[in-house]
Amino acid sequence: MQHPDCLACQTLAGQVTVPGGTIAENEWWLADHCVSAYGVGAVVVKSKQHRENLWDLSSAESASLGPFLQQISQAISEALGAERVYVGLWVDQPPYHVHFVVQPRYPGKAELGLKGLELQVFRSLGKPPSATEMAEAAGKLKQYLQSQQPQT
Repeated sequence: MQHPDCLACQTLAGQVTVPGGTIAENEWWLADHCVSAYGVGAVVVKSKQHRENLWDLSSAESASLGPFLQQISQAISEALGAERVYVGLWVDQPPYHVHFVVQPRYPGKAELGLKGLELQVFRSLGKPPSATEMAEAAGKLKQYLQSQQPQT
């Protein structure tokens, strides 16, 4: 069941577009660029079904989550040159929808030397990246992930 007031559900239904479109997906999870102010290359990994809590996930959703987050984090590191990749779950605004924000920290980036939670808070006070920046980062991530697929 989808929730009509949920941004994650709206993007999944195509009612709200995300620059760069879908980066990766499997049967249970979808990744696209974060439209909030968490920086260029920040990716949202969201459940395809409206789930409010981790304990609401099916066994299949849970089993596929770890490998999916691993693929997305590696892509952010390899394709975008992040020196660290943070994964956060902050589902604290209704309507709740399980989603992870996977954020890069780039080497030499002038963000006051901040790391971890402090960097996330600092970024959240800024502006979101431009649609062009989001689309370019999403394109690099898609290209990297496609290059990792076994050739048939």
